[in-house]
Amino acid sequence: DEPIDASAPNSTNLDPVDDPANIGSSAIPSTPGAVAVFPHDIEDAQSMELELESQETSTSAASPANANISTSTAGGSMSSLPPGAYRARGTGADRARPVGITAGGANTTEEDPEDPEALIEAYTVSETADGETIDNLNQELGAARQQLDVARAQLAAPVPVVEGVPLELEKEGKKGRTMAIGALLIAAVGAVVVSVSVYVTRNSSNNSNDPPKMIEAPAKVKLPPVLETLKERKVLRCGIGSNTRGFSLLSEDTNKLEGIEIDLCRAVAAAASLTSDYHYETIEVTPTTRFLTLASGEVDLVVAGTTHTFERDVHQESAQMGFSFSTPYIYGGLTFSGVPEYVACADELNVVGDCSNLLICVIPGTTWMAKTKALFPGSNIISIPEQATSIQSLKNKICNVIEGEQFEAPEVTVRYYGYDGPYAMGKNSFSKEPLAIVTRDGDTEFADFVNWVLNSLLYAEAQNITMATANTFPKTSLFGDAYGNMFQHAVAAVGNYGEIYSRYLGPIAGRLKVNMLNNGDTGLLYSHPYGQVNTIGPGPIEGGVIERIIERESLCCGISSRNDQSDDKRVGLDIEYCRALSTSVLKGKTDSIEFKEYNSTANIAEALTNGIIDVYAGANVHQHGDVRYQMLSFSKPYFFEPPQEGSLTPGKAHSLVTKEDDAQWSDLVYWIVMATFDAEELGITQATSNQMPLISIFGPSLERVLRNTILAVGNYSQMYQRVFGQDAPRVGRNLLNAPPFGPEHHPLPF
Repeated sequence: DEPIDASAPNSTNLDPVDDPANIGSSAIPSTPGAVAVFPHDIEDAQSMELELESQETSTSAASPANANISTSTAGGSMSSLPPGAYRARGTGADRARPVGITAGGANTTEEDPEDPEALIEAYTVSETADGETIDNLNQELGAARQQLDVARAQLAAPVPVVEGVPLELEKEGKKGRTMAIGALLIAAVGAVVVSVSVYVTRNSSNNSNDPPKMIEAPAKVKLPPVLETLKERKVLRCGIGSNTRGFSLLSEDTNKLEGIEIDLCRAVAAAASLTSDYHYETIEVTPTTRFLTLASGEVDLVVAGTTHTFERDVHQESAQMGFSFSTPYIYGGLTFSGVPEYVACADELNVVGDCSNLLICVIPGTTWMAKTKALFPGSNIISIPEQATSIQSLKNKICNVIEGEQFEAPEVTVRYYGYDGPYAMGKNSFSKEPLAIVTRDGDTEFADFVNWVLNSLLYAEAQNITMATANTFPKTSLFGDAYGNMFQHAVAAVGNYGEIYSRYLGPIAGRLKVNMLNNGDTGLLYSHPYGQVNTIGPGPIEGGVIERIIERESLCCGISSRNDQSDDKRVGLDIEYCRALSTSVLKGKTDSIEFKEYNSTANIAEALTNGIIDVYAGANVHQHGDVRYQMLSFSKPYFFEPPQEGSLTPGKAHSLVTKEDDAQWSDLVYWIVMATFDAEELGITQATSNQMPLISIFGPSLERVLRNTILAVGNYSQMYQRVFGQDAPRVGRNLLNAPPFGPEHHPLPF
């Protein structure tokens, strides 16, 4: 998927109020103390050049999707599906393939693939144009692009194939829709191109006060909990991507969709089934439709190469809401590949001289596109609908470089799709891409369910529990007695994480080190990308924890009872994170904190539920705290204890914990921890805190939350040294996991 570099321009001249020397004492507070207030900094004016690109007008790249229902039983025989679920006919050779690509990978489009001008045009708005006009044009083009993507998605809408419907009629209907939507695509792009062209020619201003007509997000309807729905429906609906080898691809041997993402869907379906039989349905989504499809309730989860970002967690723009993300199932990064001499150009970010003909195929609606547009001029970028099409475009010389994560375009894959030209993969990675399973905010039980199913696959690998020995996985009462065998069912259906990875990704690119299990010798502090945090989101929700803290003008933070002297040092780190949260919400007030001490998980959960505390710092992350005690939400762990000598069980992992029913507050807490890791990786300290990005996803009043955090407490290394001492050894999992990345998968204890 994508990552976006949202960092603000570096500032070398700090305003006096941004000088860390003016913060006051960095000693650990025991009672509320001095208050430091930091006003907004003044950003230097930036010159702006806006490049607007028209979308590809050919409908040959559209990708029809198919709803494919699969059924599995313990005995391997097909069982009857519930009412309303169709048994798929044509899931093999008859399954519709992307227009323009045949089973053998040959191009069937009638468009001239040699003419890139037929696919993309670039426009540059005069630098003398007023900002409002530029913004309006940019928004209009964005709206048109959304309309194009939705039109393509309608092409890809699931068309159930019911027994008895002649295949010829199905094909005729598909053709009719293709022609109609093709006309819409051409008309939409034509209208925008004409309007932009007229503006560039005449340099006229647009004085309309009417906002551009954007595609509306679905109304926020309260949907029933997924686990309750599944008891009646009995079919898990998974939104998946398409035509990505190793992730989700129609197998020529089995005539079924196969890949790591299909297996993750199967694992959740098996765990959610109350019997040994399980059913699942795959519904194809695109990078631009996946969030809307999930928000509407059409699917229960999305497992389609989706990068976990700050923006998507809090306020994803197209759906106008935030989403819940599992622990990542794959860690990757954006790389370039293709014709060797042009791959070298891309790796060096060079577009002049011999590199001026660099053409990079990119999928819109992804973090890849956002990153690529930040690195290269629009004239070097060509939009294509999916990864398989990018390889076809490379083959047909529409582009000379394609992009993706390391395991998506290795040589074995491009040869599989018929490319026989010179090929090389770049040596540089330009992003972080932690891919996660996505569920809807508001259904905390199902989000926890999905996350613990994924964790069970990692745990099974660590404990050497395989598909053949799945019955040895301990039973659980985590989600009630009805789901006592959920983890056994999941592992029995697909195997442990290592088995899944070896089955689908091993033959393609081997197992990257970052996707191995961490044995405790290397760091686990890995920051996730922020995404488009300049997207304007809602302010603090009414009656939410953030509003409560602002009105109270103080943070109530729970910490561990310090009767145990051996835990005193680590509690100091917990207090540092309380200070970070205080300054993020209260605009620089580092010590407006009321501390309360607790010594049991049950008491902590009760205090969070009753609003006695806003957050608890130092919680031990484990499944019963996550689910049983009132659905708690844990941040990324920030401190790992070593395992007991001779024990195979991982040591305790400490994090911040909040009530899960306030997603906005839980998200802020999660990303404050992430920001301290990110700042250390980027070398941003208290003295250079203005290099942290301004954000708008919590509304304009909280745009400085990340800057204020680092200004107040510094990066993770600074916090660690302040608590444990300048010369204190920092080893094992408490180290940063930065390039070259070490193993990041860390199964949590059951």
